[in-house]
Amino acid sequence: MEAATGPEREELGIAGVIRTRFPVVRYNSSTLVEAHRAGWTSIYEQPIEHLYWIVTERGVRRRWGRHDHTIDRYAIVQGTVEIALVDGRADTPADPLVISLAGEEGEGLLIPPGVWHTFRSITPTAVLLNSKSPPYNPSDVDKELLPMPNDQFSFTWDD
Repeated sequence: MEAATGPEREELGIAGVIRTRFPVVRYNSSTLVEAHRAGWTSIYEQPIEHLYWIVTERGVRRRWGRHDHTIDRYAIVQGTVEIALVDGRADTPADPLVISLAGEEGEGLLIPPGVWHTFRSITPTAVLLNSKSPPYNPSDVDKELLPMPNDQFSFTWDD
């Protein structure tokens, strides 16, 4: 990893979806994960305009969501989550790509506009930090939701 470009990145099976591994430093029974630094371009080509975290418990069922313009950048802060992704830009959506990301490993994910996504915690509690571009605008909500399962893709989490 070079400080100028940021953490390592791995392109996954959906165009524009990128897994990242942020720098991790372990010391004194602690873990420090460096999630962002000015000048990193690996997943930060667009500026961070909205930052929030989600605390979720195992067993929570989320709907599918996608954006027309918004980029989501997840950094797992605590626990382990599974994320399911479907390319909504394709004529015929393929089966979901399911990946697991762990906070102690410094893992994160860039989700471009047009990609359906949902996640669940597979640990008792997980914390997910999302750094978005552009920010949420209540007068122009850039979010489409679908139930799970639905007629477009019938994926559901195995219990």
